Amino acid sequence: MSKIAVVDLLFNWPPDGGSRVDLKEVFSRIAKFHEVKLFVPHFTRYYPRGEILEPIPLNIELIPFNRFNYNFFHVPIKIKKALEKFSPDYVFIADGEHIKPYVVRALGKYNPILRFYTYDSFCIKDYGTFFKDGSICLHCFLDTPLYCLRCTTMWLLKYKPRMAAHTFLTSLAFLPGFSGIIKEGLKSAGKIIVYNEFIKEIASKYNKSCMVIPSGVDTTLFKPSDNKITSDIPIILMSGRIDDPQKGFNVLLRACKKLHDKGKIFKLLVTTEKKFEEPFIESTGWLTQKELPNLYHKADICIVPSIWLEPFGIVAVEAMACGKPVIASKVGGLLSIIDDGCNGFLFSPENSDELASKIELLLEKPDLCYRMGIAARQKVEIEYNWDRIVEKYYLPMFKITA
Repeated sequence: MSKIAVVDLLFNWPPDGGSRVDLKEVFSRIAKFHEVKLFVPHFTRYYPRGEILEPIPLNIELIPFNRFNYNFFHVPIKIKKALEKFSPDYVFIADGEHIKPYVVRALGKYNPILRFYTYDSFCIKDYGTFFKDGSICLHCFLDTPLYCLRCTTMWLLKYKPRMAAHTFLTSLAFLPGFSGIIKEGLKSAGKIIVYNEFIKEIASKYNKSCMVIPSGVDTTLFKPSDNKITSDIPIILMSGRIDDPQKGFNVLLRACKKLHDKGKIFKLLVTTEKKFEEPFIESTGWLTQKELPNLYHKADICIVPSIWLEPFGIVAVEAMACGKPVIASKVGGLLSIIDDGCNGFLFSPENSDELASKIELLLEKPDLCYRMGIAARQKVEIEYNWDRIVEKYYLPMFKITA
């Protein structure tokens, strides 16, 4: 049995995003074979980091901070001190935004395994999105730091996000040497884990020990319904943050308006509290993880119309696990999830005409819709089952010591 220290500077539970779910699912399974301890800052002024409100099957050490010492200097020192008491055989560093490179440097002697669930460190704006002015931006901070700093500064001044601004300032991310600290950390890592080929290509410039590992889904929760839910009207679903322009709801809305104008009958479900004038849209409100499977069961087709480089695409996998075909943009991690023409369709990002034609095809061919749903579930069982992911990718990283 080895001792594994997991460091996550943003962890909270119940989770505020897929990254937290990913970490919990992976290391709760690894904890059956090794001694795992999760180290998390407890500082909730701008963000619920370290806020644990429900039981979780992991040993967690919360390290207290405040707005005066949550910075590039004190965080690495306190994290390192806590880890030295634990004396780990392995160190795994997950989320951390702009403070993360300093923690990586402080823990360099452990040759830590670095995980990048999103694009933080590679895009320093808006929590790492490679998205600017409504479209994909391919400027990488490590290649064009001055351009990216200017972009980030303008974004901070315009939107004034308190958490992002605090982290940006207290990490000194605005200084010219910050990109060098990130590169140094990438080079020192024992291994780097990413979630799509795009980010692997960038990270591999600094460390060849870089691998793509998919995220997963709870296939016992997200599964086809035992009792088929039928509706006289075909149901299209978009699950996720539709108010976020990166998610591409407006692309789907334009596509659906075209279909509605052609006389096609359908209902579009969206997970928001917002109300719409369009008669074919129904808002479900924001749902919990446990409520989502029932929503997927109601749907005939699920749409992921993202116009940013989705690092993975967990919504697509959840829908597929429930036996639903997915129509998704040709971006980021979605390219490896959707087998075009087999378990769903891919379309060019922002192309509402192409999206409308794919939706229309499935509306007119329910048998094809059904076959794609079966293929979707089969792929999830093989590639996105948490037990298989941990057994195939993670357990081989950690040798069992005496």
